[in-house]
Amino acid sequence: MTKKSERTVRITPEILAEAEAWMTPERLAILDAMTDEDIAAQIASNPDAAPELTDEWFENARLVIPLKGRRVA
Repeated sequence: MTKKSERTVRITPEILAEAEAWMTPERLAILDAMTDEDIAAQIASNPDAAPELTDEWFENARLVIPLKGRRVA
């Protein structure tokens, strides 16, 4: 079994309930109104954010399907 990353977060029912409570129609409307430029600026300003998934990213991506039960050393 592989070691769990220190950054791994388990989503508990309590965390899920908090997320669902946060998603009010007003907050979802704010997110829906965001432009691509708004999103790119927020990603650029947050060093912990995942990279923006651009067309170039998808062109260079490759699908990797692990073999079931095979351990990698």
